[in-house]
Amino acid sequence: MTHSFAVTPVSGHYRKEMDAIMAAYEMYITSPQFEEKLWRRLVAISVENVGFGEPMAPVLINSLNQMRKEFMYADGDRPLFFVHAIRYLCRCKKDRSSDHLKNITIHKFESGEKPEIPSYALDMHTVRGRAMGRDMLHFLTEASRVEPELECEEFKRLHEQYMQLLQNTDIKTSYKKSTPEYGIEKRKK
Repeated sequence: MTHSFAVTPVSGHYRKEMDAIMAAYEMYITSPQFEEKLWRRLVAISVENVGFGEPMAPVLINSLNQMRKEFMYADGDRPLFFVHAIRYLCRCKKDRSSDHLKNITIHKFESGEKPEIPSYALDMHTVRGRAMGRDMLHFLTEASRVEPELECEEFKRLHEQYMQLLQNTDIKTSYKKSTPEYGIEKRKK
């Protein structure tokens, strides 16, 4: 049987959306297992293909995935959630840099390259850092620095206030008293 219908020009954008929605619907009606596979791909696409093009895409897609579970598999409204997810992802700006970085990392590991722990990461929270004598002062002046740092007067004021407090305190003793591992060390003695 041949279907005849008038062909009207449609934008490439709409065509991609429709093609994706049609493929998704076919997966949906095939089985609940294929619907799960569909949602795993949508979640992955939100990070792999959209990425920093729209950083909140994974949050929305995950939310839609959770919402659809409130509807029975055969409920006529359940497909709305993947239709909306697909339309949204098709319209987002795209960025594949996280996927590229993942693949670069995998390649480096497969080539035998291993990460080196930078010196600033060896602080009072690690065995090696404590052996090096790194304390709260080192942590606050070196190990806990963040970039880019939020410009915030309150943060600067609180940091300065804390630094002044530490200058008037035995830093190693006050840290040990406030950590669970101090209790373990004390029991061993």
